[in-house]
Amino acid sequence: MNKHITTADALRRFPELVHLLSIREAGWNFHLLEENDELVAVAASYSNQQFTDAIFVFDRTHILANRLLDDGVVWMKEGNDIQEIVQDVLDLPAPGEPGAPSLVIRSSAMWIP
Repeated sequence: MNKHITTADALRRFPELVHLLSIREAGWNFHLLEENDELVAVAASYSNQQFTDAIFVFDRTHILANRLLDDGVVWMKEGNDIQEIVQDVLDLPAPGEPGAPSLVIRSSAMWIP
């Protein structure tokens, strides 16, 4: 499904994607997630030695973000406001700083987006 879509085309069709431009310019990597040759989500991730932050955009009303440390996921947020979720991820303190999430979120059931 390697269709090339320009930034201008994407913003014309989905203006709310403008909120992803700032993280792309900050060094985040973007990936198209496909299943059976169908696009199911756009994923963005930022990694350094301490953590990985990720945002998954499934559609206009379903966005998920998380922070992953070596031990597991320590922060997660799901919602429908892409601007709010992007800002919340960007506002997370780095590991070891005051207010940084550090407790691993344990789930008793398998999570599937």
